[in-house]
Amino acid sequence: MRNSGREGYLYFEDVNWGLLRLWADQKGLEVLDVGCGFATTSGRIQAMGNRVTGIECSARALAVAGTRLERTIPMDLQDLAALCQNLGEKSFDALIFADVLEHLADPTVVLKAYLRLLRPGGTVLVSLPNVGLWSVRLSLLLGRWNYTDTGVLDRTHLRFFTWKSARSLLAEAGVETVKTTANPGLVRPFIPLIKKIMAPKGNAQGLDPSALLDSGAYRAYLRVVHPVERVLASLWPPGLAFQMVFAGRVQGEKA
Repeated sequence: MRNSGREGYLYFEDVNWGLLRLWADQKGLEVLDVGCGFATTSGRIQAMGNRVTGIECSARALAVAGTRLERTIPMDLQDLAALCQNLGEKSFDALIFADVLEHLADPTVVLKAYLRLLRPGGTVLVSLPNVGLWSVRLSLLLGRWNYTDTGVLDRTHLRFFTWKSARSLLAEAGVETVKTTANPGLVRPFIPLIKKIMAPKGNAQGLDPSALLDSGAYRAYLRVVHPVERVLASLWPPGLAFQMVFAGRVQGEKA
């Protein structure tokens, strides 16, 4: 999840495997990653043979993203004047909004503004946390709504979405959903606990963002647990998906 520009806020940013599944093996495209964070996912898209520009306001995240992407732009993604100044008439084959829109007071306005940068026939990729996840439902059943440093109830989230409201957001912004997938959420609610266990002793906020992704335990999870988790989550996405991932195009455009 993104930290929405708060320096010193250590957040966990996993590879967005669902977004990569929708990306498939596309190459040679101009891509804009809006709110790129560490570029953990879009860095992989660039490594496939694409040219990725990342927009990000966190200097700490940019320091990492700059080593992974062809170009990074230090700016608030909501500053549309700065957007015009930095990109001018440049256009892109794909726009990525990965766990970004939930941090905005009016995501529809921002998404609409960026669509002008999309080339005819281009793709919009959006991922959003699913507030209908089982752990959130259970907490509500118990009368709890506790914000956390990461996850669906990340304390920097301003908006919350279910599968239905996420599709409505895209449609209102002028995006027609073409494909969907999900990242499972059976294990993900336990990430804060795992981070605490792995953090350096006496420094719960000192875990390097890449430490968990590079760990043997995480690689074992991807090999053994994640495939099973995906199958289970597909049985009931509204309650077992952590992230909802959409690929769309501008409404009215032909495939």
